[in-house]
Amino acid sequence: MSTSTDVLLCGFWRHALSEVAGGLDVLPETVEPDESRVSGRSAPAVVTVVPADLLLDGLTDERPLREVGLHRDDRDERGVGDLVARQIEQADAVLLTGELDDEWETGQLRVLLRRLAPWAGHLRPGDALTSVRGRAEPVAAATRGLRGHAVGVHEPVPDHGVSACIFRARRPFHPVRLHDALDRVTEHVLRSRGYFWLASRPDLIMTWESAGGLTLGPHSGWLAGLPDEHWAEVDAERRLAAALDWDPYYDDRHHQLSFTGIDLDPVRIHRTLTRCLLTDDELSRGEQHWRQLPDPFRRAYPASAATEV
Repeated sequence: MSTSTDVLLCGFWRHALSEVAGGLDVLPETVEPDESRVSGRSAPAVVTVVPADLLLDGLTDERPLREVGLHRDDRDERGVGDLVARQIEQADAVLLTGELDDEWETGQLRVLLRRLAPWAGHLRPGDALTSVRGRAEPVAAATRGLRGHAVGVHEPVPDHGVSACIFRARRPFHPVRLHDALDRVTEHVLRSRGYFWLASRPDLIMTWESAGGLTLGPHSGWLAGLPDEHWAEVDAERRLAAALDWDPYYDDRHHQLSFTGIDLDPVRIHRTLTRCLLTDDELSRGEQHWRQLPDPFRRAYPASAATEV
């Protein structure tokens, strides 16, 4: 996508965009900011505009885009919540427009946006949009950790009721226990993202995203299973991150999951996910045993759907 302007406006709500456009180019309402970026080339900055009175409704909207007539084609499986979350976290800057009647609630939304996109600038009405600088290369929020970037922030102490936490671990998840715990893990969570691995499929990176609904899926293989002669084909940041964090037993396999929400309990999330990890006894039985574990994810998320490393 090419443009002559240095700043593009992005957002799901057209009326909010029109209020601040001021002659700037506006992306179509279902476009994600990363689609305007081309690796290795200069790219315009993308500012996502979010109206205060619609943010929470948007993040929790489970309707598929096809239900509201905004899907691109039959392959577009995104929901409204997915789109709103990605437009926020992929932005170079986020602009919250409008004020709620309660000043404390408006402050809560500002904290929430900073937790959702800690790497973005955060603007107020009247701030100069032209001062925002864009980045040329997309870095997907769910898999940032594979390249050594944080997938979120660990701020478990509530600020205006908003908490955020990160779960990290090395040993794999037991597929049945994780499957049974998904509803408990996502309770009170407005946005979660990251990646993990299952004992039943130790060669595969699985991505995790929730906003409205939860979406899991195969992403790629771990570098541990990649022949040495193909390492040069892998992104340099990912190679470096893997080398710095390489484990003598697990290699580059690990989990990194970020959770953000209002009134969520970070301790409960951590304890629930920890109970889903393999026990010492299960771990000691080895990889061939793990591969035989019942896997309720296998039918919905076949490994053949994964992209290249």
